[in-house]
Amino acid sequence: MRNFRVGIALLICVAFLILSGGAVFAQGSPNPSPERLVFPTEKGQKGFENWVGLEKGSGPWADYYKPTPLHMYWSPKNHYIRPDLSAFKDLFDDYASGDCMGCHDEVTPGIVRSWRTSTHANPRKNAQFAEKTRAIEEASGMKIDQVTCNFCHGESHDELFMPVADDVCKKCHRQQVEEFASEIVDGRPSHRASWISNVVVPWYVEGFRRGEGYSFIGCDQCHPAMERCDPCHTRHKFSAEEARKPEACYSCHMGADHPDAETYKESKMGVIYAMEGDNWAFDKGLNDLQLGGPEMRAPTCQVCHMYNNTTGKWGHNVTSKGRWRMGTIPPVQVEFKSSMKDYPYGITIPPLNKKIDLYDGENKRKLERWLELCSNCHSGRFARLWFEALDEYMFAAYRKRDEAQLLVEECFEKGWIDVKGRAPYPMGDVLADKLGVKLLGEGVYKAFKMAKGKIPVVGPILGVYANFRHDDGNPSQIETEYGNMWFWYALKGYKGVAHGQQDYAWWWGWAPMVNQLSRIKSQHDMLERVYNVEAKLGIGLGGGK
Repeated sequence: MRNFRVGIALLICVAFLILSGGAVFAQGSPNPSPERLVFPTEKGQKGFENWVGLEKGSGPWADYYKPTPLHMYWSPKNHYIRPDLSAFKDLFDDYASGDCMGCHDEVTPGIVRSWRTSTHANPRKNAQFAEKTRAIEEASGMKIDQVTCNFCHGESHDELFMPVADDVCKKCHRQQVEEFASEIVDGRPSHRASWISNVVVPWYVEGFRRGEGYSFIGCDQCHPAMERCDPCHTRHKFSAEEARKPEACYSCHMGADHPDAETYKESKMGVIYAMEGDNWAFDKGLNDLQLGGPEMRAPTCQVCHMYNNTTGKWGHNVTSKGRWRMGTIPPVQVEFKSSMKDYPYGITIPPLNKKIDLYDGENKRKLERWLELCSNCHSGRFARLWFEALDEYMFAAYRKRDEAQLLVEECFEKGWIDVKGRAPYPMGDVLADKLGVKLLGEGVYKAFKMAKGKIPVVGPILGVYANFRHDDGNPSQIETEYGNMWFWYALKGYKGVAHGQQDYAWWWGWAPMVNQLSRIKSQHDMLERVYNVEAKLGIGLGGGK
């Protein structure tokens, strides 16, 4: 029992690193920007501030892995290396800033063609953009005829860099970048903390340590958003109109644990968009649209999620109304029987120092903003009842998860799973020394140090390693089944209800979630029977071996 409790406490301590984050600021700048993320240790902070090339990774585990070459593009702030262009030195002698097109029409013609369709190429193409360009010139002190390559990549090939939001985009789009940066106030999940949450988790580093770093290429592609604007405003058109369409979100917001694209597309909102969206006014800013009419008869992802909790206007903070935090943190409204009842296990570091309270003052204010928004298309009563249904669905799902976690915990408490005979938790053999007693707490630190990382970690949040690493018997099948239950199926159901997609709420969510519970019960009973048989035979775990 003691070892299991230690494992859960470790889960929370390490999860703190995910939610706290590291700094992001302009390439080459000696000082962090005002929007920097705050990391709990100075060394961890520098792991996100400093350029390190490809010699080491990002964040607190930087010394434990070397990134793949593609990390230059996922996190240029930390890893970008200029290409060796010495063979073209004579050609560059005649180069002047702004002459890029002459060569790149042949070298990268697709990029040039894309740019030529952009507002950057013609910033005064109509009265609306002419006024915006004038305002940018006034605020920045720059004269803008075109936003050419040198604006974003440097004045010469010797200065070539990959643009990031705080460094380049903010020169002209300060309000948008500052709104985007404000997501960090809400912690994770957020775009602003996406690269941090990618590289700080122990299983990511463990994969590199075992020679499987390239297996995370899917994670890397979705998680660099904290530095960049192009996940939504794609290169090199950088279109606001494009980024207002749901498809801009689909490539990342899909899949097993967050099927936002699937649930939106097959909801009535998404169906109306599919039938009528070609005629909607995506050329207008969200604050200028008339919702519910011919300009936009049903909401898009952007309409719902970019409506700001504080301002009551649309902006670039997409997390301000988040109530359920991706559905992975236990709510106070559920009376747990498993160790989730002890969450946050004595840890006092925010935002992991408490369960979610769906009915506290902050979440009540967020709910009222949602209702204000939803009332553009629905009656207030209908909208409120829908949110009540979502909350009750999640409470019920957590009770099922609690039942499953209790069964998995018993397997460890009674010794039915051989923790000592399998691989440690990812990076667990060095985790105590790396994080130290200040972050882990004395009890967890000592136990982890003594066990050399061979401690079970189950359930929210870091029990999800069961979906990422399988090393020498860790995790066991019952842990994997539970990971799928809460991180896949419970979250699919959550998204199904939240987006009004009935099949995801039931057939892809609740139904397979409770099927997983049956599998967990069967695994639990089998492990007990095997242990008891071994005890009678004097072999295996049951026989004390």
